[in-house]
Amino acid sequence: MGLRRRVEITIQRRDLTVTQAGQPPIVERCAVCNCEVNLLPVELAAKAAGVTPRTLYRWVEQNRVHFRELGDGTVLICENSLLRP
Repeated sequence: MGLRRRVEITIQRRDLTVTQAGQPPIVERCAVCNCEVNLLPVELAAKAAGVTPRTLYRWVEQNRVHFRELGDGTVLICENSLLRP
């Protein structure tokens, strides 16, 4: 008698869209993931990730999130990188 195996595949998809009232999102191509994404200011990205802005700055220093630093020192976080495990 032949053996039967059962394979179960689970696919999980998470989408995140964060905006701030009165401000249109900044949509640009992320240099790391090469996708058109919302680039979020640190404070808004921290709220979306459920962490403090300080924790998010630590993630930036550790390259755990994709980011872009503007000439005036403003740091913008790639929204897609907040979804990575």
